[in-house]
Amino acid sequence: MFGIEPTQIEAVLLTHEHTDHTRGVRRFSTDHGLPVYGTRGTLALTPLEGLVTRTITAGSNIQLNGLTVKPFKVKHLAAEPVAYSISVGPMKVGIASDLGCVTPSVTQEMRGSDLMLVEANYDDAMLVDGDYPEFLKRAIRSDHGHLSNADAGALSLKSSSENTNLVVLVHLSKDNNTPEKAREAVETEVKRSRNRPRIEAVEHGGCGGPYRLA
Repeated sequence: MFGIEPTQIEAVLLTHEHTDHTRGVRRFSTDHGLPVYGTRGTLALTPLEGLVTRTITAGSNIQLNGLTVKPFKVKHLAAEPVAYSISVGPMKVGIASDLGCVTPSVTQEMRGSDLMLVEANYDDAMLVDGDYPEFLKRAIRSDHGHLSNADAGALSLKSSSENTNLVVLVHLSKDNNTPEKAREAVETEVKRSRNRPRIEAVEHGGCGGPYRLA
């Protein structure tokens, strides 16, 4: 499981209530006695009966075993979605997945991360030319849908700094993207900056890491 044991996990942080992100949370947290953190809207729509839950608020830091965790607002078709930045000492990890657009606040919250996990859900041409119904294509491409490879490149370019060593592209669509297309698009963008982090893409259904901060 991502190179670590369940006994090493202190808590579960939810970004939103969609089942591809919450499926299995109740059983896993029950089996290992873990508290579940999420916004009020997310917790209200996620089946978590019998678990210890903690409500978080976008913009307010929480402390977890020496980590400073900051949830921040994103636009997505969900009740109260957030992304996260996680800091320990001078090191920072930014995680932005399941959002439809790169707002100035998202760019700011991700800026300065040593490691960034960034959604690169779809290649625009593959989505437009693909078999999805038109209403679904519009939803995915909307400001409350998902980030394209181009969007991921823009976020990586705007938020990377001299501290940023690695950008990991996540949440790739099985039907509308490939790791090669995602990586190439983002690499093309970050080459425009003097900060040139390494780019890695995690294929659909796969996992990456563990990632160690230097």
